[in-house]
Amino acid sequence: MSAQLRRKVVLVTSGLGTAHGGIGVVSQSILKALAAEHEASLWPHPVALPRPLRKAVFAARGLWASLRRPDFIFYEHVHLAAIHHLLPQLKGVPYGIFLHGIEVWEPLVARRRQALLRADILLSNSATTVAAARAVNPWLPEVKVTWLGVPRRENAVSAGELPPVGLIVGRMASVERLKGHDPVLDAWPDIRRSVPRAKLLIVGSGNDLTRLRRRVTHEQIAGVEFLGHLSDQERDQLYERSRLFFFPSKQEGFGLAGVEAAAAGVPVMGLAGTVMSELFPNGGAILIDDLLTSTIARAAVRVLSDSEYAKTVGAAARKHVEENFLEEHFVARFQAALKPLLQ
Repeated sequence: MSAQLRRKVVLVTSGLGTAHGGIGVVSQSILKALAAEHEASLWPHPVALPRPLRKAVFAARGLWASLRRPDFIFYEHVHLAAIHHLLPQLKGVPYGIFLHGIEVWEPLVARRRQALLRADILLSNSATTVAAARAVNPWLPEVKVTWLGVPRRENAVSAGELPPVGLIVGRMASVERLKGHDPVLDAWPDIRRSVPRAKLLIVGSGNDLTRLRRRVTHEQIAGVEFLGHLSDQERDQLYERSRLFFFPSKQEGFGLAGVEAAAAGVPVMGLAGTVMSELFPNGGAILIDDLLTSTIARAAVRVLSDSEYAKTVGAAARKHVEENFLEEHFVARFQAALKPLLQ
């Protein structure tokens, strides 16, 4: 693209930092896609700040826009897009919004609805997210699906050679008990009876962590270890030590953690009928039909006890990710979707 065609584009995120560690992996990928062909700026809009400070940030955005009007703005969250029509300086500036998951799986009204209706483009991480959003918001305009991507992993595990370690990664929130922690804990005693050396590692934090810890203690569920919040590097090291990644979540718009584990060659257990069926329609993941204790235990025991099966599933998972869900794939999909607006 010639210098004359480069546009001034802005990515609005809810993060506090920069693209080199302060914003999430999805925002980093979006910024990379924008900056590859355009003059890209980052507008962190920290929703966690006290209201007076948020107002100050808001005013600063307006001043910046009046001095250096952008050609296009992309909001990485529908809640952030509501500010577009509150700043007179942004009137007439085209914009787009990214739809992630449960934040649009509820009726959207007032400013959020108007932001979606007036947007020049809507993108989403999966068809599953779009279908769930449209089920409760039938007025939703056209949405283009741009599956996410993860960094390429140079080193993969051979799952069949690893000890029988199961892994769960995810936030534990009392208002979001759909990630599968409880069903996996329900099944774990049965799994241990068949695979006595099996160990379950649980990574993450949240206000439901105390309840889950208490449950493990009171029910005397053996072989379970809570590791709390870990850095990305520490989490990646755990993928390389795990033979099975439990991901029977009902609330994922994409399921980035599951794809990260699959990229490392780790077999992933997901729930049929969720986004995992969209992402892994022809193998590469173990899709269970329900969250019954017997169903989870049966699927897990096979992976944790059958080395050849674990190796085969893990290799298929890695191959599928490398063909479909690397960061470079997302960048290409994102750029292609925006190209008509930024030519």
